[in-house]
Amino acid sequence: MATIIRHGNVCEVMQISSKRTVEAVIQEFKEHVTLVIIVNKAIRIYMKWNGKSYEGRSAGMDFTSDGPVVTRTQTTARGY
Repeated sequence: MATIIRHGNVCEVMQISSKRTVEAVIQEFKEHVTLVIIVNKAIRIYMKWNGKSYEGRSAGMDFTSDGPVVTRTQTTARGY
């Protein structure tokens, strides 16, 4: 039996001081480790898992995100 793990291509990211939320494109994702996002096709933000969410800093501003939606699917070999 195998597990297939998939995640979305976008996620919500919030700029902490202004509480403003935008949608960002995911460039790289390792669940509960790191998240690299691109905001407005120009700003790359490296984020690390803090135990509850992903946190990162760019241009003197702090950002947070819950990350993308992750789905897991259990598969079995055919004929068994």
